[in-house]
Amino acid sequence: MSRLVLFCCILFVGHQYVSGVLDYNYEYVPEAGVWLRLHIVPANWKNAFRRCQLEGGVLASPSSYVLAKAMLSIMTENKVSRSVFTGIHALVSEGDYLSLDGVPLSDIHLEWAEGEPSATEDSSDPDNNENCVVLTRLGEASDVSCTSKYPYFCRRENASMTILNEKCQTTAAGYKYEPRTNSCYKLHTNAKKWHEAAKVCHSEGGHLAVVNSDEEAEVLKEIFAMYPPKTVTGAKHDDVAIVGVWKWDDNRDGDWLTIYGQPISEAGFAKWGSGQPNNYGGVQHMTSIQRSGLLDDIAHYDREPFFCEINVGNQY
Repeated sequence: MSRLVLFCCILFVGHQYVSGVLDYNYEYVPEAGVWLRLHIVPANWKNAFRRCQLEGGVLASPSSYVLAKAMLSIMTENKVSRSVFTGIHALVSEGDYLSLDGVPLSDIHLEWAEGEPSATEDSSDPDNNENCVVLTRLGEASDVSCTSKYPYFCRRENASMTILNEKCQTTAAGYKYEPRTNSCYKLHTNAKKWHEAAKVCHSEGGHLAVVNSDEEAEVLKEIFAMYPPKTVTGAKHDDVAIVGVWKWDDNRDGDWLTIYGQPISEAGFAKWGSGQPNNYGGVQHMTSIQRSGLLDDIAHYDREPFFCEINVGNQY
């Protein structure tokens, strides 16, 4: 009965938690005195944990009725169709589920979904056991592998951050709004590996840029032209910049996907440079954009400049 009441309540509290909007699209939950940010881009549990740390927060858990209601409300508003990772795990002692702040699952206002927990065991790979917990859209708990990828919430205890860029809603310097795409962009000229670049973008309230049209490719081409090769530091190449397209770890022989899991043919832009992608050395499973505005495949360990993007009015 309590789960049904909780689920019904979320339909009526959609705007209750947006009265104090922080940068990164954090939303204030006044009853709990915390801020929440929903990350739409899926991540495995460890990466979700680290990204929340980069923002000065923690991977959120529905450790109270108020937080559970707020999380479900935000999920509904953002049309999240799947479960989200929580900070609840059994990584220390299998079967003993705790939130990151040490609250046992038995003390949390959260019930297991039917048939859960259904933990599988793989002694050769503890992370592949179902030792992490997601919050379902029905407000229930389900155990999953920590290596699975889900959206997730970060939680902050205070609002000490100051917005430097009102239009782009970020504390990070260097973002410029582009009206043609209704997004803000920043080219980081200090080169990093693909996964490191992705974490930097997330910590600034954005994501690796996703090219959705010829026009957006032209926008990135124009920005890139403002930074000649001599301004790029630590890169393997100075004529490409990392963007948000890759072959997922379990799909390296399949389609090129955006960070949202969408094939680039459906995302709106799938134009490659001459002879690309060529998977040179059999290790080029990540993507960059050339100064020409065309795509190029690179290795995950190549350090390159990279584009971050913040979608205005739809920050993740």
